[in-house]
Amino acid sequence: MSAGAASTHILMLSEQSRDLFKRAIAMSGSALNYWANMPQTSMAYRLAKFNGYTGDNIDANVLKFLNKLDPVKLVVHSLLTKEEQRKLYLFAFGPIVEPYIDESCVIPERPFKMLRRAWSNKISMIIGGASFEGLLMYPVLKKNPDIMKLLYSEPSLIVPEDVYNANTSKENQRMGEQLLKLHFGDKKPNDHSLFKYLDLLGYKIIWHDLHRTLLARLSFALAPTFLYRFDFDSPDFNLNRKRYCGDDKVRGVSHGDELSYLFHSRDTRKAVPNSSEYKMIKRFTSMWTSYATTGDPDCHASDPITWDAVTKYFNFQGVNMGPHLEFKTLPGKEILEEWAKLYKNPEQLCGANKEEDYNWGEPLASTI
Repeated sequence: MSAGAASTHILMLSEQSRDLFKRAIAMSGSALNYWANMPQTSMAYRLAKFNGYTGDNIDANVLKFLNKLDPVKLVVHSLLTKEEQRKLYLFAFGPIVEPYIDESCVIPERPFKMLRRAWSNKISMIIGGASFEGLLMYPVLKKNPDIMKLLYSEPSLIVPEDVYNANTSKENQRMGEQLLKLHFGDKKPNDHSLFKYLDLLGYKIIWHDLHRTLLARLSFALAPTFLYRFDFDSPDFNLNRKRYCGDDKVRGVSHGDELSYLFHSRDTRKAVPNSSEYKMIKRFTSMWTSYATTGDPDCHASDPITWDAVTKYFNFQGVNMGPHLEFKTLPGKEILEEWAKLYKNPEQLCGANKEEDYNWGEPLASTI
């Protein structure tokens, strides 16, 4: 889930984990997510300086200083600069390309460059996310509404980082304005547009790069890729929404809401047998267990639908997990396709040589 899903995908790409597992599930995260691709900005050195280190940026010396530090100080800090915060960086520390390439290196180059030749192209994968991923930013935007004004005045900040870095300022401004129009229509965003901004951020932070990962799998993987969208909106069982939104009367299926249907925690109540929450728990755990055991998520709990892998004809078809299971082209496809058009070519988008590597268009009736 989330950072764990990004870590799972990184291990799917790294030679260090070749053949250590035979299938994978990535929930709301990918190695392509910008927050899982941190630039090398000497963050360990910055942490040491934040805590009083006065020496040079020499790895051995920095490590020696940090090893002696109170463990609490390793996690209680404020290292992100204003510019990094403007770019919507979420964490000070995250996976980076390792500066020393040797036999124990896990990430020798950008994960994007590892997609084509990844050992995991021969194993199957489940990937997906929640229908309203952006709710994870609810407390941030509620506390700091100026962020919404910033995104409106500088829409280039919304543009995906790989696109942003390859463009001129003028191009980024134009593309940012396109994204605002895509999510807001002709209405001018204002201080009351909180949920529109949250929806936009759900695509930027999670779904856009899940889509790129999906297209890369269609281009290079020889094994099935199964797609899902979690859309079960319980009034009191979606615990991450409660965590992000508190007592505010907010509905929607937030980042991480799947967890309370897969794992018991101190915050979960016991679901009443035959309740909708109980049925979702049975469905979810049965499908995930079936996939982990056999490689096929179809099982008795997934009736009456058949969960097929995505194909180049149906490259955004998957299971929508709402009050009922539905196998269909998932909502959001058109929006994600517009985000994908920001890239100059298929190679920049997902590493593919041409669009036909992941999209064969509308099938003829005889092929359905």
